[in-house]
Amino acid sequence: MKRSAVFTVLALSCLVLLAVAGCGKSTRTAAVPRPEGKLAVAGFSNPTFNWELLAGYLDEEGKPAPAGTVETLNMILADTLQQHQVFDYITPDAVRQCEDVVVFEDSGKPRVSAWKYWLGVGKCIQADFLLVPQLTTWRERVGSDAGVETPASVAIDFYLIDVKNERMLRSRYEETQQSLLENLYNAKKFAARGGKWVTATRLARDGMDEKLTELGL
Repeated sequence: MKRSAVFTVLALSCLVLLAVAGCGKSTRTAAVPRPEGKLAVAGFSNPTFNWELLAGYLDEEGKPAPAGTVETLNMILADTLQQHQVFDYITPDAVRQCEDVVVFEDSGKPRVSAWKYWLGVGKCIQADFLLVPQLTTWRERVGSDAGVETPASVAIDFYLIDVKNERMLRSRYEETQQSLLENLYNAKKFAARGGKWVTATRLARDGMDEKLTELGL
């Protein structure tokens, strides 16, 4: 038997064993205590220029995600917070009013940094903590769940700003889906997804579940 055939059989056997063992989505335990105080949650932003980022750099500037993507992510964010039993927070719609206020107050002035801008939003809304999600990469799969020419790819940053102490925690999710044969270390994740090639939306949902947990949310 050829080496590639042997590797395929082993990989498929691993997938079956994981499925039998019950490798579905497990209950997560927050990595840190839930932030104490008034929480505000901003809606997703999709920075297209580096100056809009709270940290890091874009691979390529000037390329926004497709229309409707941010709205979809906001719905997933609300669903994920609810699943994590995070209910008492200032909603993105309320935060957006302060986003407009800060922009108005800074009009005619030199461009403020993303950090100063979002800190100003947090102070305007009078929150103890402000969650700021930023989408930096969105590539939909080309193909179907059975096979792809190009896999889905997503990168999202979650920033939890401690408004009073002017500090920030960053939790980044970045994934380009790989096949079981490409990365056996992700076998459990691959099995949990039914052994299929998933959409960018599914990647984003998985990323939110994982990274909000890391922030205690």
